[in-house]
Amino acid sequence: MEYEIIGILVINPEVGAKRLQEILTLYGCVIRNRLGINRNEVKGGIIILDLAGDKKQIELLLKELNDVEGIEYKHINL
Repeated sequence: MEYEIIGILVINPEVGAKRLQEILTLYGCVIRNRLGINRNEVKGGIIILDLAGDKKQIELLLKELNDVEGIEYKHINL
């Protein structure tokens, strides 16, 4: 079994949160689980995505995340 996980750190929500939400909604078909964590130490919070489904859609999701200002992310493929 293969797992694809994306961890997103929202550094500046005023800049990137709206666009990030649009992208996550657009690619909701490949997001199996989504966990949002808000902490006082992290201004914008952390989002963890568990992905499944069409590999092309996952590639497009990653490509779009590259263009979002105010976030950093890591893609893990296990």
